[in-house]
Amino acid sequence: MTLIIDNDAVERVLTMGACIDALDTAFRAYATGGAVNRPRSHTYTDRGDGHHYLFKSMDGAIADLGVHALRLSSDLTHEFESQGRRRRRKIPAAPGGRYVGLVLLFDIETLVPLAIMQDGFLQRMRVGATSALAARHLARPEARSVGMVGSGWQAGAQLLGLHERGGIDEYRVYSPDPSRCRAFCDEFSERLGQEVRPVASARAAVDGVDIVALATNSHDPVIEAGWLHPGQHIGSVQGGELDEATLELADVIGVRSKEEATFHYVEGHAPVEAAGRKRPAGGIREKMVELGDIVAGTSGRSSADQITLFTGGGTGASSGLGIQFTAVAYAVLEAVRDDGGGHEVPTEWFTQIYKP
Repeated sequence: MTLIIDNDAVERVLTMGACIDALDTAFRAYATGGAVNRPRSHTYTDRGDGHHYLFKSMDGAIADLGVHALRLSSDLTHEFESQGRRRRRKIPAAPGGRYVGLVLLFDIETLVPLAIMQDGFLQRMRVGATSALAARHLARPEARSVGMVGSGWQAGAQLLGLHERGGIDEYRVYSPDPSRCRAFCDEFSERLGQEVRPVASARAAVDGVDIVALATNSHDPVIEAGWLHPGQHIGSVQGGELDEATLELADVIGVRSKEEATFHYVEGHAPVEAAGRKRPAGGIREKMVELGDIVAGTSGRSSADQITLFTGGGTGASSGLGIQFTAVAYAVLEAVRDDGGGHEVPTEWFTQIYKP
């Protein structure tokens, strides 16, 4: 039987600690040749007035787990300007005001789909756990304070991941919407069991903290390199948040993979997300190291004074990797099987006698 696994089931079984452990496995396998990954692919259809239909996919296999996963999403995106910054949001345009995103997990021996799962909660946890894994290895061991810019869906996962790392005794958060920022801080003060404090500016959030966490939908930089100081670690979920000077200032730039995602669109109809991608100079690319090598201990921070950076797509390196979804989806499947959850459907529905 093949399991259909919804977000409720994923949220019930997937802890941040288990997600970090799964990603540790994935990146170690990638660094040692035990995993194969296809870079993320974006295909855009212009819908007018800053709107684009976006089909996004990525996939990868982890040999020791015996599984291969395909992650796909069918989105409507809207690029717009707010408070002087270019931003992008996803619109829940599916019937009922919903989104479409799935992970398909296959058995590489029998070929069949083991599970089809909704990806929303898994995706959020994956992003937060990846940042936390990078911070575990790149931030100074004595790091005790976090400054967050952002108060949305991904920002919460960043805090949960960094909290799992342990040892943090100060959290600051800035968001341009004060009421939303206060509500976010109240929620996560309760969830983390310690104060999460709103501050009045992005600079106040990052000034003097050990770990800077950026989780926004901005296409324009949200911090300036001049605000940073030796020894800090910066985590960013997407490259639009960073200015070129920050990339130049960083001593070590951690990335998921040096292979860049691909972007496809009709000429003259590129969204800002694709057209505005950074093209870092050779000196910046030379500082890029893959997270697998960082986790394996062959690259990373070499002194307490270094500024380290872990960043997402838009910087000339990869966005999310298929193998991340492979590892986390496999952990979810094993936990759901133990939990007795999911909805069984006949595997024969997905196999055929005709050669494809």
